[in-house]
Amino acid sequence: MKFAVKAWSSGRARAGVLQLGSCPNPIETPALLLSTRKGLPLFIPPDLLPSLPSLDSHLLHLSSLHFLEGISPQTISKIGGLHKMLGLPYHGFVAIPRDSIQCLPECNSTNKLGASFETPCGRSLVKPVEYVELISSLKPNIWTALADEVPAWVSDKRNKTSVDRTVRWLDECIQLNRAGGSVFGSIVGGSSVQERERCAQEVASRSVSGYWIRGFGLGESMDERPALLNAVTL
Repeated sequence: MKFAVKAWSSGRARAGVLQLGSCPNPIETPALLLSTRKGLPLFIPPDLLPSLPSLDSHLLHLSSLHFLEGISPQTISKIGGLHKMLGLPYHGFVAIPRDSIQCLPECNSTNKLGASFETPCGRSLVKPVEYVELISSLKPNIWTALADEVPAWVSDKRNKTSVDRTVRWLDECIQLNRAGGSVFGSIVGGSSVQERERCAQEVASRSVSGYWIRGFGLGESMDERPALLNAVTL
């Protein structure tokens, strides 16, 4: 993955060009990231996907936890990953653990061993080694490390623990990564500006290709968001 900045706004946003190995043409940002279920958009059949405006339809978001049930990671790996399994060799896949509807973080069951999620197949505890194994079989272009996301109302101690775990799991994911792909570090910290700054500084010191700001939509108010975003953007 390569990203080249083309323009800066008067604030902190940047516009640029994203180049992915599987996409024949560069993608200008900001770009549309199509949400999918197991790699395929729900609103259009795969054979009509090329009819969408190009290149706005070439970047697909998926939750890696969608693949906890059904076809095994070993089978997906033998097929050649998502691109070959879905017949979309010229699209880019961005994989994160959760989605916004079916696979949601469950902080009360998360522990030092792994992150807990409510999924369609029940509550699942996902350890870094299991997560990286799943990512290795899917072979997405971009993927984010495992994170301990907590709602806004947790204690300061629990929030600090979530940052410590997220940074530790990032180190484990980087160490275990064998499939390549661009690894994005997760930025957490709940509603604490100080913890989000600490997490961002720790993640920035690691060998990552980018950053994924996590932990929003979990109870914080709209008035809190600008300060939390400003704390982790340059």
